[in-house]
Amino acid sequence: MKHIPILFLLGGMQFSLAAAGYGSAEKPEPPPVKEEDDGCVSEPVDPALKPGETAYTEAEYPFYGNTPEDMIPYRGTEPYYRYWTKRLPYRGPGRDYLDPPNLKSLKVGLLSPAAYGPEGARGQRSRQGVLLAFEEANANRRPGQLPFEIFEREDAPQWGSAANISVEFKDADVLGFLGTIDGDATHVALRVALKIETYMINTSDPDPTLTETQIPWLTRVWPDDRQQCFRLANLIVKKHGCQRIAVLRESSRPGRVGVMHFNNYIRRLGYPPVAHLFFKPGDKDISAQIAAIRAAEPDAILFYGQPEDVGRYVKMLREAGLKAQFFGFDRLQEDGFRKNAGEYAEGMTITYFFNLNRTDPPWLDFVARYEKRWGQKPDVYAAYGYDGAKLMIEAIDHAGPNRFRIRDYLASLNEWDGVTGHMIFDGRWDNIVPITTAHFKGGEWHYDTPPPLNRNVKPAQTAQASVAGP
Repeated sequence: MKHIPILFLLGGMQFSLAAAGYGSAEKPEPPPVKEEDDGCVSEPVDPALKPGETAYTEAEYPFYGNTPEDMIPYRGTEPYYRYWTKRLPYRGPGRDYLDPPNLKSLKVGLLSPAAYGPEGARGQRSRQGVLLAFEEANANRRPGQLPFEIFEREDAPQWGSAANISVEFKDADVLGFLGTIDGDATHVALRVALKIETYMINTSDPDPTLTETQIPWLTRVWPDDRQQCFRLANLIVKKHGCQRIAVLRESSRPGRVGVMHFNNYIRRLGYPPVAHLFFKPGDKDISAQIAAIRAAEPDAILFYGQPEDVGRYVKMLREAGLKAQFFGFDRLQEDGFRKNAGEYAEGMTITYFFNLNRTDPPWLDFVARYEKRWGQKPDVYAAYGYDGAKLMIEAIDHAGPNRFRIRDYLASLNEWDGVTGHMIFDGRWDNIVPITTAHFKGGEWHYDTPPPLNRNVKPAQTAQASVAGP
């Protein structure tokens, strides 16, 4: 077959495909480059590290929130790699930046849920705890110390609102920010925190997926739903011996991720849920769900949702003749549950973060100060809001008005003490301190002693807040 060269005209110039490297002519391979040792390292070096230190330490932190071994997936197989046992460093610049000139205050952002949304009341209590901490800090500033200033913003329901607010925080030159409860908003804010290089302390979001990104600009003082899920799984299956477990939860993202790990844990213990049913927040009629639960003949039912809804459904299920043991998450401790459940609240068992009836001096002193300031007793949202604010204040006082040194201080902590009690942070900067359980008997909640934590954290880099007083 005869080959005919094809010519192209472009701007008065001629060239062929063969000459361009196509067709029968082949492009020659580039000559090999001889590799030589130039004395350079191939791994970036963390400027915060001292000579001889490494950025990672193998198996330094408990795996995945200290989940019990018998609830770990594929526990009979040693994985090639375990995530979240090592903390990611920040290798960027900024630690040696000069302090901003003409500072008149030390600004800290506060992102709160919308007041008219489902988390509005909890957000308000968290906000009151935060404000109390900063009021006390300002009252105790020494001469020459700059006062703290809260830069507040309220989240909106539309997706992405928290991103715009986080950018506002950056434009306002905040040194760090606190918030929020809603998982969607917190996820979005955290992504922006990475870009604006501003540290975030989360005081109330239970979403276990939040810290799986392991973005090194976040500490969460609030124990997440993993802690509640494996505590509930252990309680229901091992302690009470239940084998037919039904789950009734809110049809929402918090409901889905809230029970996700519980379903996984009980399945790994050999007893997958016999029913997993949803309800819309505010539903008044759940007759279809009740019929399905009765048909499944459970010996235990786990509830997840707003306390008012769950209280109403507990009453309906008991009146329908269900004899199963009832279990739930922390929010059922709120008054809305017992109000709507009435006499059927008796016997409910929930997970909770700590004993609100504690009598240790730091807690009693905080309760007295909070009640004097706001005219009501604090709950866990107020207490963790206060602790998150105290931790941010401590970091700023220690590091000065430099976001990068503030990050280093917060991200280096393994343990810390606040009014809520002792905190232990894992490789994702989650508080994994063991939580307790509570039982509703005789018209009030009775709290158990939490189990001890099997530590696997280096004792170095600890700090303690001034919990005994402002």
